[in-house]
Amino acid sequence: MPEIDPKLYALAVALCFGLNPIVLKMGFGRGGSPDVGLMVGLIVAVPVYILLLPLTGGLHMELVTGAALVGYVLGGLLGSGIGRRWQYIAIDKIGASPASAIKNSAPVFTAVLAAIFFQEQIALYQWAAILGIVLGVVLISWKPGKPLRSWFDAGVLAAIAAAAAYGIRPLVLKFGLEAAELPLTAAIFGAIAALSYALLAGDRTGLRSISRDPAFSMFVGAGILQSVGFLALNMGLAGGDVSVVYPVTSSAPLFTLAFTWLLLRGHEAVTWRIVVGVVAVVAGVIFL
Repeated sequence: MPEIDPKLYALAVALCFGLNPIVLKMGFGRGGSPDVGLMVGLIVAVPVYILLLPLTGGLHMELVTGAALVGYVLGGLLGSGIGRRWQYIAIDKIGASPASAIKNSAPVFTAVLAAIFFQEQIALYQWAAILGIVLGVVLISWKPGKPLRSWFDAGVLAAIAAAAAYGIRPLVLKFGLEAAELPLTAAIFGAIAALSYALLAGDRTGLRSISRDPAFSMFVGAGILQSVGFLALNMGLAGGDVSVVYPVTSSAPLFTLAFTWLLLRGHEAVTWRIVVGVVAVVAGVIFL
């Protein structure tokens, strides 16, 4: 395949991940459930990746080491499985734009974990960036006139849990890609691992009749966006540093905010608190 700047892959990730919550919210508005949406998306992802195999010459299983396989599987479980499931629940409960912004605070978890386990130093400006991200999340969660406890309802907590899972993922995935730089192979193993998790842990009620569900087309579209985005993320990480690729991908909430205003008018409010909170989270991530 021709060499492409990792930043362009990262921008494609941001666009796909920015539009994905909007399409999902439309599906949930038609009565679809987060668990079924997750399963449909992952069922779509596997054949999409397999169709792309000829472009890379196949799986190259002879190059996949034990360490690479562990990284691929854990990266898929954390991102496409556990993290995405929590994100879908958050989108359903608090809306596309707030859920996307809170989930994209994931680099805070990445930075803290890298400091704990890899002894990476967090500079003063990075602490300032983390503070900006936290303040952004608080603004998004803020419910004027209500007690602090009510700010962190089930939807907000689900979004924070998604951020934690997505924050761990790049460290694990980068470990696998450093052992064997095979982004598409990593995406396939990750999607299969995530699908297995979704089928075992999720509510499969309604899955058999999903093709007649009004939300089906939305979930298929979201699955295509998510799979293309995750593949682009793998490509970007394979060709560039996490510190270069991940901040660009985290601009996705800005796309979600714009698409919310354009496509979800009358269904989801875009308040000044959400706008300022989203900008604060994205700015903090870029400078982290």
